[in-house]
Amino acid sequence: MQNTSRSQVDSSAPQPLTGSTRRRIVRALVRAESRSNGAGPPRLGAIVPGIGTAIALLADPTELQRAGHEALGDVFTLSLFGLPLTFVGGKDATQRFIDAGEELNLVDAYRRLAGRMLGEDLFVEVQAHVLRALSGASVRRQSGPLADFTARFLRARLAGGEIDALALANDLVLHMACRFVCGDTISEPLCDELARQFHILESELNLTGFFLPIETPSAKRRKQARERIISIFMSEVRRVAAEGSADPEGYLHAVIKSSLGDEPTAATPEQLRNAALAVMGAVFGAHTNTAMSLAASLSELLEHPRALAAVLEEQSRVLQDGQALDLGALCRMPVLLRSINESLRLHGNGGLWRVSRSPVELGGHLIPAGSLIGMSMGLVNGDSSFYHDPSRYEPDRYCDMKTDAFQSPAVKERRFGAFGLGHHLCPGRTLAYTMLGIALTVLLRDFRIEVLRRPRAWLDLMMGGMARPVGQLRLRVTPARRAPAGVIPLSISDERYCRSGDKAEAPLPL
Repeated sequence: MQNTSRSQVDSSAPQPLTGSTRRRIVRALVRAESRSNGAGPPRLGAIVPGIGTAIALLADPTELQRAGHEALGDVFTLSLFGLPLTFVGGKDATQRFIDAGEELNLVDAYRRLAGRMLGEDLFVEVQAHVLRALSGASVRRQSGPLADFTARFLRARLAGGEIDALALANDLVLHMACRFVCGDTISEPLCDELARQFHILESELNLTGFFLPIETPSAKRRKQARERIISIFMSEVRRVAAEGSADPEGYLHAVIKSSLGDEPTAATPEQLRNAALAVMGAVFGAHTNTAMSLAASLSELLEHPRALAAVLEEQSRVLQDGQALDLGALCRMPVLLRSINESLRLHGNGGLWRVSRSPVELGGHLIPAGSLIGMSMGLVNGDSSFYHDPSRYEPDRYCDMKTDAFQSPAVKERRFGAFGLGHHLCPGRTLAYTMLGIALTVLLRDFRIEVLRRPRAWLDLMMGGMARPVGQLRLRVTPARRAPAGVIPLSISDERYCRSGDKAEAPLPL
């Protein structure tokens, strides 16, 4: 096995912000208010008016919801900067919430939540024939070329030395997402600029930031980044439409056909913008959570040597004799997939949000039309009736469960919330597993990695997706001396990730 993970963690780094500390903060901040005589749900207040609930949501939204249910029952409300939010828990109310159809609408919810920060026009219902371009068959067809690209990308950019693993995950996944969505003719320099702009756009993606009642300088930067992203994608759509170079089975071809009509070269600026927004939405969906999932999965594996050793042994066996890396190979790596699932379970504790399009009864309370209703996936992913010692990293726990091809608990069992639950399951689930599996496999196969500094904590931000790290994930990487078949030997030092200016020795030819 090539990879080692001797941990030389910087002892001068700030101490971890533990889960127990965050839970104590939440419990100290919130309190149940006196029940009103109205028909609505009871209300959870805060000892610090105005900002108490915002601080508690940032500290630990899952614990906030637990505290509310313990004090007030299965359904309660709170106010965030004057906006009422309704939270759902308990078996019956949760089942009703998850099983509801369009009366509880997802797109309306995220338009309400993120529209101010990301633009309401980014959140639209995607047509079925466009979504088919995200199907398992489409992902399977593109997985081999995506793996080859990933190997070339990492060999070219990681010459060795100390790296910022969060920045690397951000850039790598953005490049992978753009190639899947836009096709392999999109240029790397253009993807590099998109990575920078998406990094700006995705800053402060949390429930408190969405409703902060002032426009901060970062909000202005996000607006500028959004318009630049749309401009880039408009140009890319125009170029591909003029050249007729879109993959006939790919996502961009489906978008062009849907948005630009029968004469794409005569498209109006409005049509081009709508197509660009459809491309931007797909890249955003494939990027933001997958990048953090990659960082979290890698961090957890490097922190657990026995789990890492099992992954490496499996990788060596599956990829022996020049076996190509693709979706088929990944599905023969259950140990790797279980490790990914365990990281997703521990860190994929965002919110599941809906807007009621008509009055709806939940937990014995009538919720008015237009209400924003949510629940933390941490209540599912950390349920001790599903998972023994739920805060523990234990990939082998999935061996005793009924799982699918990705070693994930069956969707119908509703015990795994990383990709949503119920009526709206993430359509990019197969793509996310594929990108994560490819990126982790290439990193562990082609580089020796040591941990230098870990994040102090991973904060659940009550959005639909992964926790975000507090602090850096810094690694020392050394390229392996032998590149696998199909890898182009390069030795380019990229200063965005590497502190060391020394170029690594080019991999020897096979």
